[in-house]
Amino acid sequence: MLNITASAKKYLNYKRIKKNKKYILLDLKPSGCAGFEYTWSYCDAPDTTDRLVDDLIVVGNAAQEGVSGSTVDYNEELLGSYLTVTNPNVVSACGCGVSFTI
Repeated sequence: MLNITASAKKYLNYKRIKKNKKYILLDLKPSGCAGFEYTWSYCDAPDTTDRLVDDLIVVGNAAQEGVSGSTVDYNEELLGSYLTVTNPNVVSACGCGVSFTI
């Protein structure tokens, strides 16, 4: 369903512990000019329709089909760090790269 790199697991686990939460929640929301954007938050208990991946990321019910087959990675560069989602379901993205169509 969702692949999580070792660096992303380490980073997300650190963030989860720092916020004293059990899981990281990945979901999609309608947004921007292309249709959707990823949302990241914390949760302590997944809903019955959510999917738990690697006992770390809860994928919201609405996002499951849209992120299926994606890879979550964490990148560190000289000027900052960030999470990336490489999603094979994306058909197009807006120019700023925030929103996308699936």
